[in-house]
Amino acid sequence: MKEAISARNQHSQSGSNFLQGNIAVIAVSSAVRGFGGGLISAYVSLYFVELGGSPLALGLMTALASVIGSVMFVLGGIVADYYGRRRVMIVSAFYSAFFPLLYAVIQDWRLFAALSVVAAVGSISNPAVHALVIDSLSPDKRTTGIASLQVISSLPLTVAPIMGGLLIQNYGLLNGFRLACIYTAAISFISAFIILLFLKETLRREIPTKSNFSNRGRLKDVIEFARPLPTSLKGLMLSYALVAFANGVVGPYYILYASSIIGLTPIEWAPIASLQSLGVALKIPGGWFSDKFGKRKIMILSVLTCAPCTILFTLSRSFFQALTVALLLIVTGIYYAPAYEALQADLTPRKMRGRIAALWRLSSGLATAPGMLVGGFLFQAVDPALPFYLFTVAEVMAAFFLIKFVREPEKKEI
Repeated sequence: MKEAISARNQHSQSGSNFLQGNIAVIAVSSAVRGFGGGLISAYVSLYFVELGGSPLALGLMTALASVIGSVMFVLGGIVADYYGRRRVMIVSAFYSAFFPLLYAVIQDWRLFAALSVVAAVGSISNPAVHALVIDSLSPDKRTTGIASLQVISSLPLTVAPIMGGLLIQNYGLLNGFRLACIYTAAISFISAFIILLFLKETLRREIPTKSNFSNRGRLKDVIEFARPLPTSLKGLMLSYALVAFANGVVGPYYILYASSIIGLTPIEWAPIASLQSLGVALKIPGGWFSDKFGKRKIMILSVLTCAPCTILFTLSRSFFQALTVALLLIVTGIYYAPAYEALQADLTPRKMRGRIAALWRLSSGLATAPGMLVGGFLFQAVDPALPFYLFTVAEVMAAFFLIKFVREPEKKEI
């Protein structure tokens, strides 16, 4: 009963203006954290290789981090649904803020890889974030609300890669990256304090005096309850897993291809990364179109138009060609994620959202891991262009599952 009362109050606040309360807190905190992460995220692959790691080792590192993150998604989903969203988000925010400081002092690629894998434990809060955002948005404006939140959170990424690139240009790749890590850590702590001070819990539930979190039955529930789920929800998650695999195949290797094949420098890559982030603003009109004309249709269109763009990237041989293709990737692919989250919410009852988010992240994380390994192997041992061809194949398969199995519900879950 308390949970239902909380839901009605929250939606009455968010119906006319969703950018307030928890949504505003998450938007500000994510924007601050995104700026800090943006200083280094575009250059992690180059830094790892400069320390002595190979593209295949990079793929192994990112794959292991993805697997660890997937396990944390399962635990995080249970925590979010049984013990609340807020506390796990606070602990995770402070935990993750320490790792950039550690990155700034290490000088061996093996230790860097180990720390990156351990840092993936911080993803335990992702299902809680997803559930809290959905709890705080009215059903008729979910896609627009999610898209707006993602846009606001991503705006600092339009300038952060350029600042990171300038640090690398002025101090060299190693020292510049380490200096950027120190700034990232400081900014991440600010983001964590914003959550600590202002975020409100949305799950009103009595907590038992004696925790039974260790009950293995609940862990099994995360997987077992997937069996009776609607076909549309299963098809939706399978489609997303294929998209996650596709992005894993190419994600860490864009900048390596740009550097080794196209011949771009880090400072030339910086505006490409920044303009890609600026393109995120298209999520807002995309969200509006999804709410008005159908989320499934927008997702299919997005996947099919995005699929050939990576092949065009392999044909690029100049800064302007690479920039053009990078912008095409954003313009075509940017609408998928908010439409997916909103459609998943439409299909999922409130009491199951944390666990469904965990199952979604588990499946996508386990799909990303082999993608990164396969991408690293193909890039290093076969042909650097092959991961980008494989991306196209996986995206077309994702579109097939959307067309074949996914239907929008007649009545949306609140």
